[in-house]
Amino acid sequence: MIVARYPATHGHTTVINNLCLGLSKLGYRTAIGAFSFSKSPPNNIEMIKLDKFKLLTKGIDYLGFDIVHSHQPRVNYYLLFKKSLKPILLHYHGASNFVQRINFILMMSIFRKRISKIISVSKSGISQMEKMIGKVNAEVIYNGVNTSFYFPELEKKYKIGNPELIFVSALREYKKTSFLINAMPQLLKKYPNAHLQIVGTGEELENLKSLIKKLNIEKFVELTGKISDDELRYRYVSSDVYVSASQFEVCPVPTLEAMSCGKPLLLCDIEPHLEIVEQSNAGLIFHFSDVKDYLQNFEKVFSNKISFSKNATEFAKSVNWEIICKKTAKIYENLI
Repeated sequence: MIVARYPATHGHTTVINNLCLGLSKLGYRTAIGAFSFSKSPPNNIEMIKLDKFKLLTKGIDYLGFDIVHSHQPRVNYYLLFKKSLKPILLHYHGASNFVQRINFILMMSIFRKRISKIISVSKSGISQMEKMIGKVNAEVIYNGVNTSFYFPELEKKYKIGNPELIFVSALREYKKTSFLINAMPQLLKKYPNAHLQIVGTGEELENLKSLIKKLNIEKFVELTGKISDDELRYRYVSSDVYVSASQFEVCPVPTLEAMSCGKPLLLCDIEPHLEIVEQSNAGLIFHFSDVKDYLQNFEKVFSNKISFSKNATEFAKSVNWEIICKKTAKIYENLI
């Protein structure tokens, strides 16, 4: 599993770690390769510090693996520079900004013929790629979730409001966390005890703090910052609805984690969110920037949370990591 640096973002790191662990249980030798490591992978996963010079001069053969599975396009310039008979698999997690899109288009225009297979984490991901580079040879394998770690039967340690809302993400501008905050004063008119947990950190953190203060809703919105996975699962379970106004996703890992904890969804109307809701029937979609539509659909989700919750956990079971790793292994077998 190759990334530029480790850990990568929450979603990338979660996917890479669980694929390594799950595939090793199936008998594969797995490792994480990166140009730099700021921490070690969990559970004694093998780690390999990549050498740019060796990759450019010797190619991927020097790594000693039968398959190279890349998770970030910009490392592919090194992986694909020297032709190899060994298969290279590209895992598409999305291109959320202009630079990433240009990088993906450029990389594919140069090295497309050297990529053996592409895995997209959703049908929406294939649609995104095809808008950039035309028809692709890709197979959909959703991101997975650890259903034995994220499950509903946990203590509600962080239940503060009624209803309790939660959003989990890196706090970037395109995540539009400000929409959720701006909607809170109106939500509080209907639900005076409502409370929103925003889990994560990022460049938007200070702006969001200022917005919360400006709206005078410090009692009703909590910015947790970075927290442990153990605390996160208790926060999921303590909430009533998982909400997101994000304007770019492909297959969001926190959404799957929330579903595994039995949380119904209220997501804005981007294609990947529509795909998840259509596949799972675990919640509703609202029109982005339409606060009235958000509030109306929140009321529907909250009042039907029991049935949506059941659907959420059932869908999560269908994408647990054991199933996802077996699907990935099948692709490996077809490539070797």
